[in-house]
Amino acid sequence: MSSGRELLSKMGLLSWLNDLFGSYEEYGTPSVTLTGQPVRSKAERVIADYFTRHGIPYYYEAMATTNGWFIFKAKISRPDFHLPQYNLFVEYWGLVDSPDPRTRDNYIRTMRWKIAQYRKNNIRFVSIYPSNLNNLDYYFRRKFREVMGFNFPVNQVPTTCPRCHQQILDMSLHLKWHTQTSR
Repeated sequence: MSSGRELLSKMGLLSWLNDLFGSYEEYGTPSVTLTGQPVRSKAERVIADYFTRHGIPYYYEAMATTNGWFIFKAKISRPDFHLPQYNLFVEYWGLVDSPDPRTRDNYIRTMRWKIAQYRKNNIRFVSIYPSNLNNLDYYFRRKFREVMGFNFPVNQVPTTCPRCHQQILDMSLHLKWHTQTSR
């Protein structure tokens, strides 16, 4: 079985991170979620697993585009998570407190640009910061309500996967993971 770092390397994500931030150590430790999705940091894994435990399907790094006609849409960025059920993006701003001033300043400049683009294009998004991870449920629910205008749904009841016998909240996402890993 491959480690999270090996999976990210095979997918070409480590080289992209190295180009962007200098080295993967500056960004975080690549990890793998409960559903087998490789992510770029332990914090992103915590957020992804939070969505999985709450039965909320998500896409990892789905593209956010400008408003406009189909052929005139432009890429804004690839936010960390997209919750298609709510058409809501979730950004984890993990380097806002980077100890390296150059990395932090560049990151904050990019973060501000993205936030401005999301607002300009009426893209719903929630920002999660490192300080929010110690009580992710509270902060995510509060920010979700601010953006969506209603409460985040209550936990779903887990079911047992007939294939691996694990307790699963989002069976369709889990079964998709089974088909991708059995190739």
